[in-house]
Amino acid sequence: MHEFSGNGNITLIIQDGFHMDQSSPFSLSGKIFVVAGASSGIGLAICHSIVKAGGKVIGLARREERLQAMVNELGKENASYIKADLSKDEDITHVVDQIPEVNGYVHATGIIKLSPLKFLKRETLEEIMNVNYFSMVLTLAEMTKKKKIKKQAYSSIVLISSINALVGSKSNLMYAGSKGAMSSASRVIANELAGQKIRVNTIKPAMVDTDLASDVQDLLSKETIDKDKESYPFGYGTPEDVANTTVFLLSDASKWITGQSFILDGGWLNLV
Repeated sequence: MHEFSGNGNITLIIQDGFHMDQSSPFSLSGKIFVVAGASSGIGLAICHSIVKAGGKVIGLARREERLQAMVNELGKENASYIKADLSKDEDITHVVDQIPEVNGYVHATGIIKLSPLKFLKRETLEEIMNVNYFSMVLTLAEMTKKKKIKKQAYSSIVLISSINALVGSKSNLMYAGSKGAMSSASRVIANELAGQKIRVNTIKPAMVDTDLASDVQDLLSKETIDKDKESYPFGYGTPEDVANTTVFLLSDASKWITGQSFILDGGWLNLV
């Protein structure tokens, strides 16, 4: 049995050889994962799904009260957190120094701001790229440099991109560009880490009911939103829809999958 503690935020006890269900390749029993963006929306749902699958989670986010609520919901034996803003280099270094060797990493952070091309400003573009793209690349660079992802164990990195990387929605250049950069980078990272048996895949969700989506909908008319919903054969998605796919990609059930991108859209892209 191993115990890891760090700065009062992390206390994880790993029992050697313990598995919730040793016969199932979908089980995450005995594994630890870091989830960035764990305080709300898709990231929070991923934390819940990891624990339901038998794994343990270290959540990262800027809002400590929500991280603490996540730990309270999942139990201290299953979850812990580090308050961090991954758009800051010093916070990335702090996080990576505190975490133990893990079985995988999920990047589910993101911000979105709409603006027509002619009104774009450098400072807003840099803000979105820092949070949505640079933070992911620099966190993974630090984790691999300090050997915090288990090698030769089919460890898994899952990056939450967006279907906006594939479509040209008006006024959405900044967000779409950041997610497109993430998707392109994921294939390079997958290639670099393949020799270590570390897998890298992305998920591209369409509209999912989250706080982030609500922020966008607040800028649109009810008529526009209702029309958009009608274009989804299976309706808008839920955070759990994305979380379930993420757990599959973290598990050994997907150990032959790397460098891929999964579209989750309820039939929106190809069936309408």
